[in-house]
Amino acid sequence: MRIEEISKQNLSKASDLELKRLRYKFAKFWDNHFKNNDNRIVGVFKRSDFIAKYRLLLKEIESSKRSLQHSTCDIDRQAFKQTMQAKSDGVDLAMLDEVLLVQNCVLVDESFSKADKLRFTIRMDEPNDIVKSAMEERILEIIRPQFDKVCEFVYDKDFNGDCVPLFHQVLRPVNKVEKIEIKNEHKEIEKSLELVLIEKSDEQIVYGIVYEPDTKDAQGDQASADEIRKAAYDFMENAGAFKVMHKGKKVKVKILENYIAPVDFTIVKRNVKKGSWVLVTRVLDKELWQEIKAGNLTGYSMAGYANVN
Repeated sequence: MRIEEISKQNLSKASDLELKRLRYKFAKFWDNHFKNNDNRIVGVFKRSDFIAKYRLLLKEIESSKRSLQHSTCDIDRQAFKQTMQAKSDGVDLAMLDEVLLVQNCVLVDESFSKADKLRFTIRMDEPNDIVKSAMEERILEIIRPQFDKVCEFVYDKDFNGDCVPLFHQVLRPVNKVEKIEIKNEHKEIEKSLELVLIEKSDEQIVYGIVYEPDTKDAQGDQASADEIRKAAYDFMENAGAFKVMHKGKKVKVKILENYIAPVDFTIVKRNVKKGSWVLVTRVLDKELWQEIKAGNLTGYSMAGYANVN
């Protein structure tokens, strides 16, 4: 039996000799790859999952129907710690696995790479129009850079046949027990920011002040410097895209600078307050640049959700 195949049922059918061999495999692999380092993943094994499978093995070895004995090694000590943590938490998180909500949530035809158009089959129970629209838009954002083809979507929860699965919909278990507070008082927001053109050499560069700290905006909202800093970092980590009026395809706009103002200063006669989020971009789309220069597009805007206090 391979380590990957270990389950409570499979172990119960294994011979004593096979259990001994499995324990030797676990101990050797642990000593070589996990014992003296902080590796979380080695090959197909996550550290926590590896220990969880070993605990299943120990439970079978130590069961009353077996007459096996074993000495204690490093992986045994780690397994004991995980067992004690489970007792402390009240639930054994290491034994929780992903829960598949929809088998093969998004599929494509087996010959999709050679077909004239991409046909996506989505297995989902009674999707509403909002969910369908959001899912299709997100899939297209991911797929279009790779395929210049017409795309169509079909919803068939009972689909059967040859296909290629692209996305699975799963519930992932948490890593630790911790108390969190969930608030539903949130609203959708859209904030506008003034563009400051730098046209001396027509480099197609614009500066924008995304948000000033402790200053009420047009909607009467405000944010602290710390909240603004976190939002700016999140924007860079998740590589925000640019669209015209939040619709259609992405436009060619490159981020040149994205930073928090360290001091008060001025950009082309525009005062910038310390702690403000400043965004500098180069507009590579010629039509878009002409619209900005003509004054038809006067600002960027950001959309998202915020808690209402």
